[in-house]
Amino acid sequence: MGGLRGLDFPGPGRTPSRREAKTANGDVGIDNSTQGSHVVGENMAYHHGNLKQALLERAAEVIAESGLEGLSLRGLARDLDVSHAAPRRHFQDRDALIAALAKEGFRRIVAAMNAEADAAGPDPVARYRALGRAYVRFARTDPAFFHALNHPQVRRISDAELRDVEAEWFATLREGAAEAQRAGWHPEARPEALVAFSVAGAMGAASLFAGGSWTSLLEGDDLEALADDVLDLIVDRTRTTMLAPPGEDAEADDDRRAS
Repeated sequence: MGGLRGLDFPGPGRTPSRREAKTANGDVGIDNSTQGSHVVGENMAYHHGNLKQALLERAAEVIAESGLEGLSLRGLARDLDVSHAAPRRHFQDRDALIAALAKEGFRRIVAAMNAEADAAGPDPVARYRALGRAYVRFARTDPAFFHALNHPQVRRISDAELRDVEAEWFATLREGAAEAQRAGWHPEARPEALVAFSVAGAMGAASLFAGGSWTSLLEGDDLEALADDVLDLIVDRTRTTMLAPPGEDAEADDDRRAS
């Protein structure tokens, strides 16, 4: 996202035109009573309070371009052509912005994981593999939010809502692992060890394929296929529920007795 440089923001001593309006939070926007969404240059301008979303989207881009270390409220204000004080109407400080990015990232990944599991069908083992696949794919397609939610600084931020969405993400993984184990996947393993093993594998693959210098060391151009091969070492894509459906064992015993 580039800046909003096409907007003529009122400077000192200039009165906003009739098409400009002060939003409820004090941001200058466009009066949409005369015009709806506005595209300025190659980017859509924010208006009537969606500066917060513009800040989040631009922050995600900055992380993708320069890492979390390159993120600052002042820099975002400059990129979006707003006053240095404007971002603080939505985010008290940099930590609050990072927390918001991480929360959005966790919400997105949980939605993606559930969608991938539903597409995999009813088999618990296949569904659990799909959770890992969705996580790796999310890291590749949305690396900025992936890096935000996994940055060590996020662990140090005191935010109850952030901890709640993080817990929802991990509960999705834990429940998926438990259902897969009940279906016969590694029944000998301690449940907590099984969760740790599979999550470590998926998170490691996701970090590897999220971009950076590591991928340049790997041979081949099809990272999607390579990611699937890595996940096969954790949960093979050909493995499905290994427990017989109810009644099948009894039928097999009857067949053996009759033969």
